[in-house]
Amino acid sequence: MSDQLNVAPTQGNLLRLQDELEQVQNGHDLLDRKREVLIQRLMEALAEAERVKQEARERFRAAHNALRRARMRMGARRVQEITLNPTAEVAVQVDTRSIMGARVPVIHIEVTPDDPPYGPGDTRATLDRARQLWLELLEYLRDLAEKVATVWRLALELRKTQRRVNALETIIIPQYKNSISAIEQTLAEAGREDIIRTKKIKARHQQ
Repeated sequence: MSDQLNVAPTQGNLLRLQDELEQVQNGHDLLDRKREVLIQRLMEALAEAERVKQEARERFRAAHNALRRARMRMGARRVQEITLNPTAEVAVQVDTRSIMGARVPVIHIEVTPDDPPYGPGDTRATLDRARQLWLELLEYLRDLAEKVATVWRLALELRKTQRRVNALETIIIPQYKNSISAIEQTLAEAGREDIIRTKKIKARHQQ
């Protein structure tokens, strides 16, 4: 790729390139600030995702232990027969919001528990507790999915922004600067030649 723009060395092009370079540098400054904010938001999102992951892991462990206790008291076969029936209706809706240009998900979940497929005298409190904990776990899994997706979207936006900043710093801005410098040199040389030519013409007239 050429290290200069393909433009004629004229005064008009010089003024135009100088104005465009200023705009490009302003755009670079905005992207650089966006990059810094994205890095900060990404670090915050990572910390939040890690926190939610730990909470979901603890809730999963509690729900699993409650189910294990229910199996021990009621028998694994009876618990399996009961849990094969639908436990709840789950409705999920995914919206999005923007964080520095990145579209991150906002997940809404609505859990409507079904009536237990057993009577009061047919079960023990341990199974009710297990059922409740597994339903509550859905909320934590929703949060975890939302936080992890946010991390990925922010990381992708940061990567895209970083590429644009790098392109401006290593290709576009140097091209403008090199082109402006080359035109200035060409115009300066042409100016010196005009002065020399004028002096020669003046000397001829004086002779």
